[in-house]
Amino acid sequence: MAYRFPEKIFPSALNTYIQCPFKFSCQNNKEIKAEFVDTPENFVGKVIHSVLKDLFDIGKTPIDRRKEQDVGKMVRLSWARMPKNNYSNEYWSGEDRKQLFGSIDQEKACGLNAIAMLSNYIATADLSVIPLHLEDWMQCRIGNFVIAGRIDRIDQESNSLISVWDYKTGKLPFYDNAKEMVEKDYQLPIYAVIASKMNPFAENIKAGLIFLKYSKKFEIIWNKEELQKIENKVIAAIEEVRNDNNFIPRINSLCPWCEYKTRCPLKDKIQNKNQTVEEVGW
Repeated sequence: MAYRFPEKIFPSALNTYIQCPFKFSCQNNKEIKAEFVDTPENFVGKVIHSVLKDLFDIGKTPIDRRKEQDVGKMVRLSWARMPKNNYSNEYWSGEDRKQLFGSIDQEKACGLNAIAMLSNYIATADLSVIPLHLEDWMQCRIGNFVIAGRIDRIDQESNSLISVWDYKTGKLPFYDNAKEMVEKDYQLPIYAVIASKMNPFAENIKAGLIFLKYSKKFEIIWNKEELQKIENKVIAAIEEVRNDNNFIPRINSLCPWCEYKTRCPLKDKIQNKNQTVEEVGW
């Protein structure tokens, strides 16, 4: 396989390697990399991020008008103008969306759910913040590597503290706090390191996930010394990936849905997601 170590490391790439080294190698092989297939969940997620970007952009929505915004109108406007990809301005047509969601009724239900999710979050969110960055692609060098990511929002909370936020539209994680979460997930650590490099005045970085559906936050604060340790941990993890020449598959709970499972050397051990259901006989 024509595997090539990526020029830039994204949090999702490291998380994929932890999940399964073989899948990581497939995603970085131009000959076999699966084409991205959009899903209703991805579409709704993009709309929600777009609405929140416009809501917190003082150039589009002044602070004193944020509470007055018609969230439903914002969702519908973004919904109808969602680009098909990041490389063109072609919008999803009504027929395209019908095929994506399965029916007009299902599309409507997903849209109403998005409005409810945003309304729930906005009802309790601090709408007075003036973000330093919104949905910006950022990158920096650590050691011999470049790490990068698209950070949803960065706020300045004081002269020495900035907060890095990532919106989540799914279910709550199986963790009690952010400290447990970052042990096995590189997203927040990498975002925190990037934000620190891009904003050197900040002595402390608050990094957190906002689960919009539940208006719940998971957050953690790191100082400069702790961030240096995190940076060293990230470098060590990337070194491990770069030095791996075998990319041995790792069976996990997501294997049945993997786009590369037919190529996997352990495919015969992967449990079929379409198991036969035996109905009860009483």
